[in-house]
Amino acid sequence: MPTSVARFAFSALVVLVPGARLVAQTAGMPPQSIMMTDWERQKKNVLAYIDAMPDSAITFAPTPGVRNFAQQVQHFAGTNAEVAALTLKGLKAPPSLGDTAAYLHKKAALRDYTVKSYDYLLDALKSATPAQLAKTYALYNQPAAPAWRWLELSKEHAVWTFGQLIPYLRLNKVTPPAYDMPF
Repeated sequence: MPTSVARFAFSALVVLVPGARLVAQTAGMPPQSIMMTDWERQKKNVLAYIDAMPDSAITFAPTPGVRNFAQQVQHFAGTNAEVAALTLKGLKAPPSLGDTAAYLHKKAALRDYTVKSYDYLLDALKSATPAQLAKTYALYNQPAAPAWRWLELSKEHAVWTFGQLIPYLRLNKVTPPAYDMPF
């Protein structure tokens, strides 16, 4: 094989291999615009539930030993911010987004914490590059996965946990707000 062909082949490998790895790690990734829309819609739905819950019921728990309403919201909103901090911002922990003494007991503070949590994630996602979304992380003692996949799993966890709030509302004689669907 002529030297010029070998050099060309080697140069092509050096240029294409990292790109191929990026393509493999983004295979199946929803478009970033869809991820943004889904997260914004989820934020809207969660805020509607917080707004619907009476101030006096923010610390309500349906049975002993389970999280109360505010703790349930903190659980998934905090996880969302943590996943964004670890995977998209490269931090070791999320920033403090509020005072637990306030947002675990006061509706306005819980709403503010939730807005900050979702805005933190949305900002991180909006500014994320394809390489950041494709970079793999091993979180929560689970196998490594690309950042975009961790975001999708965090969204799934949030929707599942958010859905558990329906009895919290109903037991306080509140009809849960309609879920805003994407279509």
